[in-house]
Amino acid sequence: MADAQELPTEFLTKNVFVAGRSPDVTYNPRNDWQLEAEVNSYLWQGPGKALSISGPTKSGKTVLVERLLPEHEAIWMQGSDLASVEDFWDAIIDWLGLYDLVEVTRQRGTQQGTKVGGSIGIPKIASIGADKTDGIREDRGRRLSRQQAVTAVARAGLKDLPVPVVVDDFHYVEEAAKQPIARAIKTLIPTTSVVLIAVPHEAFDAIRRETDMGGRIAQLAIEPWSTDELMYISEHGFEALGVTDGQAVGTTLAESSYGAPFLMQELCFEYTLSLGVQRTADPPVRAEAPPNWDAFFRRIANRNPSMIFGHLLNGPKTRGQHRIDRVFKDGRKTDIYGALLYAIAMTGPKAAVSYQELSATINEYLEDQISSQQITSSLNHMSDIAKHHRGSGDQAVAYKDDSLYILDPFLLFFLRHGDWDVMK
Repeated sequence: MADAQELPTEFLTKNVFVAGRSPDVTYNPRNDWQLEAEVNSYLWQGPGKALSISGPTKSGKTVLVERLLPEHEAIWMQGSDLASVEDFWDAIIDWLGLYDLVEVTRQRGTQQGTKVGGSIGIPKIASIGADKTDGIREDRGRRLSRQQAVTAVARAGLKDLPVPVVVDDFHYVEEAAKQPIARAIKTLIPTTSVVLIAVPHEAFDAIRRETDMGGRIAQLAIEPWSTDELMYISEHGFEALGVTDGQAVGTTLAESSYGAPFLMQELCFEYTLSLGVQRTADPPVRAEAPPNWDAFFRRIANRNPSMIFGHLLNGPKTRGQHRIDRVFKDGRKTDIYGALLYAIAMTGPKAAVSYQELSATINEYLEDQISSQQITSSLNHMSDIAKHHRGSGDQAVAYKDDSLYILDPFLLFFLRHGDWDVMK
């Protein structure tokens, strides 16, 4: 009797190309960089050091760590949630359930109710039971607390159960809390693994703030994705969805993703839907370039505008002062912030541009030269605006060490393809 043939697996497009979630079908381990091997090597080595993982926004840092240290196997913290070192210790205690005191209150009544009982251990609440009672109702409430110092309880818990600690977006930790948390981490690394995730220009923040951490932090830099690495997403995704790419559509999408797998996932999803493919196609569908790539990209850019763009274009608030008009050689007028954004767009745009390149570009298109002091001051203002409006996401723009970092690939994409003009 012949073996039964396996039925082809059907995929939904939304589960193949995923932006903002950990992918499965289209996950690229980037084996050439040995990223998973580097993280595993650190974890297998055992306590003694922390691991700092840095890379551009939406470059897959968090996805990499999540696959090796899922939330049920590690204590995950968001940097934006850490306003103090106490928040850091509380997160550890809450995950481990380390409470050393349970206060029980009782209320009795005459109606039918439930009697609740529990036993206390470490974790302190080991079991809960309920028995029906008639006539008399006994309600018991619990309040969990600690008698020992929070630091002692957390360290003792991690000594008994050395669960890895992950701080995602370490650069979002409140400024006043960064040095105390760095010191706290220093006391934990002899016991357990600690992973810090940050953007590149803040990668060494913990070391700078706690000098004694020198030699105690291993570094892993996540480089921007190459076109070939991004094409891995389209190749595997198209194959799963029955889309055959004979016109290098995946190449065009990858080249427009600015090294960001997050954006590549978004573009592949939108393109596949434009073919009418919402699930695995049977028979297969041939990928064809849209009639106008610019129109395709413009539609996506305008649908997903960078929230920070308008704030950057408007610049900081002024007290009734009129900004100096900056006149382009083609006659258009704007102010220095519109001119800077135009210059950024004309550089590619690209994720990092030096002051020298930006200054040369902006003065190439304007009738009158702008002084270096005015450019530097405006770039610092743009960085402050991006920091103020970052919300719970990454800061879109940062000016540091005479370089402007465009940390949001969607801002780069909008600058290149979106409908905008320097005119206010």
